[in-house]
Amino acid sequence: MNGYNKLRYSSRRLWPLITICAVFFIFTVTAGSAISCTNSPAPPQTASENLTLPAHGDTSLLTGVVSPIDEGRDHIWPDHPVEYKTMPPTSGPHFPDPTAPGFYTTRPAFGYLVHSLEHGSVVIYYDPAQLSLEIEKSLRAFITANSDPEVGIVAVPDADFKFPFILTAWDKMLKLDKYDPKVVTAFLAEYLGRGPENPSR
Repeated sequence: MNGYNKLRYSSRRLWPLITICAVFFIFTVTAGSAISCTNSPAPPQTASENLTLPAHGDTSLLTGVVSPIDEGRDHIWPDHPVEYKTMPPTSGPHFPDPTAPGFYTTRPAFGYLVHSLEHGSVVIYYDPAQLSLEIEKSLRAFITANSDPEVGIVAVPDADFKFPFILTAWDKMLKLDKYDPKVVTAFLAEYLGRGPENPSR
């Protein structure tokens, strides 16, 4: 067998091996791409808690808001007894100092909370037994994104009410059977910073 025929013979023998290698390479690349896509982290989501509040809330989410009777805006000293007709209170006599925005594990006296409402803060009451880690994170995120030292969100515990979550602003209240960030966003957009004393929105 001359050299030319030997080369043709060797090439014919190598073709099956070359074909197998090519198929294996294509399969490896394709499979690797598929695995890479499968294991890639999901694109980051923008949490609703961190978004800028619209000028007003979605009215379709605020149909349950009630407007209790206004009980006035008198300032009283902390040692002065006070009873509110609406519980939790949304107006009425209050102490000279407001409650600073933040997440609380012990409820301050109502007299401090009402003063916060007068400044335009929103006070959110939560039942500790219904507070999951996810809900706490959501509330804390709302507080961080929408509070300054004077006006913002005050989240306080209280298990004495029939509803696990109650949103309050000056002369406004919304009771929730379950926590819903969309409803909280709507309530904040409509009432945060709009108390009777120096409205900021």
